[in-house]
Amino acid sequence: MKIINIGILAHVDAGKTTLTESLLYASGAISEPGSVEKGTTRTDTMFLERQRGITIQAAVTSFQWHRCKVNIVDTPGHMDFLAEVYRSLAVLDGAILVISAKDGVQAQTRILFHALRKMNIPTVIFINKIDQAGVDLQSVVQSVRDKLSADIIIKQTVSLSPEIVLEENTDIEAWDAVIENNDELLEKYIAGEPISREKLAREEQQRVQDASLFPVYHGSAKNGLGIQPLMDAVTGLFQPIGEQGGAALCGSVFKVEYTDCGQRRVYLRLYSGTLRLRDTVALAGREKLKITEMRIPSKGEIVRTDTAYQGEIVILPSDSVRLNDVLGDQTRLPRKRWREDPLPMLRTTIAPKTAAQRERLLDALTQLADTDPLLRCEVDSITHEIILSFLGRVQLEVVSALLSEKYKLETVVKEPSVIYMERPLKAASHTIHIEVPPNPFWASIGLSVTPLSLGSGVQYESRVSLGYLNQSFQNAVRDGIRYGLEQGLFGWNVTDCKICFEYGLYYSPVSTPADFRSLAPIVLEQALKESGTQLLEPYLSFILYAPQEYLSRAYHDAPKYCATIETAQVKKDEVVFTGEIPARCIQAYRTDLAFYTNGRSVCLTELKGYQAAVGQPVIQPRRPNSRLDKVRHMFLEGNVKIHNRQDGNNQKLWRVTMEYSKEDLMEAKKQIWGVGENMGTEESKKIWEENAQFWDNAMGDESNEFHREVVRPKVTELLSPNPADYILDIACGNGNYSSYLAQRGASVVAFDYSKKNDRIG
Repeated sequence: MKIINIGILAHVDAGKTTLTESLLYASGAISEPGSVEKGTTRTDTMFLERQRGITIQAAVTSFQWHRCKVNIVDTPGHMDFLAEVYRSLAVLDGAILVISAKDGVQAQTRILFHALRKMNIPTVIFINKIDQAGVDLQSVVQSVRDKLSADIIIKQTVSLSPEIVLEENTDIEAWDAVIENNDELLEKYIAGEPISREKLAREEQQRVQDASLFPVYHGSAKNGLGIQPLMDAVTGLFQPIGEQGGAALCGSVFKVEYTDCGQRRVYLRLYSGTLRLRDTVALAGREKLKITEMRIPSKGEIVRTDTAYQGEIVILPSDSVRLNDVLGDQTRLPRKRWREDPLPMLRTTIAPKTAAQRERLLDALTQLADTDPLLRCEVDSITHEIILSFLGRVQLEVVSALLSEKYKLETVVKEPSVIYMERPLKAASHTIHIEVPPNPFWASIGLSVTPLSLGSGVQYESRVSLGYLNQSFQNAVRDGIRYGLEQGLFGWNVTDCKICFEYGLYYSPVSTPADFRSLAPIVLEQALKESGTQLLEPYLSFILYAPQEYLSRAYHDAPKYCATIETAQVKKDEVVFTGEIPARCIQAYRTDLAFYTNGRSVCLTELKGYQAAVGQPVIQPRRPNSRLDKVRHMFLEGNVKIHNRQDGNNQKLWRVTMEYSKEDLMEAKKQIWGVGENMGTEESKKIWEENAQFWDNAMGDESNEFHREVVRPKVTELLSPNPADYILDIACGNGNYSSYLAQRGASVVAFDYSKKNDRIG
């Protein structure tokens, strides 16, 4: 049995979900069609999906027709889910684009058709709701020609009164779109020679498969009109021509989901070969995977199976398989897969309404981020805020809805802001040497920074030979650079540059990788200061369709939103602009356009990349707990003071102080007593306890090479403890040094603000 995978896409309220139910019912897969109003459909089961008329996550169902199994992959229809849209489209053999006969081609219709053309997906157009009053099919077909493609073939003649009659269009003139693009058929047509129906059908199928011809069918999904001809078309036109695939196994993962009970499942399109239960299959570039359980869609349900064949959609339980992973031989992938997973452009903070739900919220966000590469979640280690990075505002709305509906969590979300980046302005270099004050590390590092063209990313090169500086030191420098790039001069990630490790020197035997790891970001920061950096912000390229009467306003309003119009042309009754716009301005521009054009404008956007920011630099405050900030004070002249004297009883007194500015002290006070003016003592204590747990893990006896091999010996050298000494350790932390000094014979008294740590004292 042949297996075909199709997608159904549509503008809001065009009838996509109803059509899916009608296909399942007409084929006998289900005994009764589900209702969108009642929420009983096989797809779009989330409240937000029903409310907004959009598919949020790809779902799968299936039916059988004419000895062919058809899997329906319900693809997301909003460009905020760009990555999932393209991933889902890549596994399709064809698509049905649904258009409402009452509303015609709408904004989202054009956006979806644009995505289908971009991916070269064979597409059939279904004009739905022809049974509604006041329908003008001729104008709908004309809008398809004008706004989507002129390369269409009308497959039916339609009579709407006195009753609706659908008949196959057998007129030879109906095949004009097929004949005119084939020289052989065109010559026969001009010569008046007969052309067999088989040749026309074969040429039509070839054109459809090439995504250069789009058949148009009519019907009413709600009443079952035109459903069987549509199923005939799907099973006939979308079947691959010739032999496909082969014996070797090849499958691609296009979706990850978590069940209500927390089980992780991956969705796989099997392009070639056969997958059986208990098989052990190769996972490209990783460990092999043992197949312990398989599910497939079958007759409107998801069922267990022992065997899956070429073309099938397979659902596997797995905690290790990731999105875009390839099982088996990746050279057998038939279509170039979409690889452009763009970076998130926006970010915000999210918090639970009650503190008790924080851990549940973090677990839920971890799961959601696992299913969507354009959603990222992190926790600021000082402020303890949960930070979300994402692509668009609808995506954020969906996250909130999922948290509420699926995870039963209510959240508070701040207004999103744009994620900026930085790029060096010119080539620069800097070197810090061993034992040259105020360098506290046993390491010498020289780095150079060279700007690269926009979109190049970060390149790294070590010009220090391994014979001169071993691999562990080299790796430590690279780690330090990677960390240093996280915060540029304006506080944003640094990109589009080449970093070269030009010079390195160690001091045997006291130098450790930790010296190089800690010094590298300091050197990089100094090099960036000499270079200077420019702020970058995300830009979108756009195609704008607007009614011709709004040409002047659309053109002259563009600079108000920092948009640049590159081309402008008039097509019949509408104007088409192309250009680029900062991502931070697109929402306002779209809203304004929709308002004064009464919703008749369409703005197609694609991520273009980062470009030089317009306006004043947007400075992001540095994270106060960063490793860079912790060692930066060591490089401030006069910051570290050592006091060493004898008291009246000839006992040694020794202390180290670090002097800070007033601003430093105010920031420290804020961090000690909690974030925000209204944080109480109990909350502050809680933060200290969390910090205590961190340091307990990070500074244990065997956990930190730098402190074990460098700092402890230095402490011993400075204090030279003996049994007659009394040592007071203020803010002892986990007691690492207190116990170390006590082992050397000194009497030690230690205490800490945290009760967890105070047990040591």
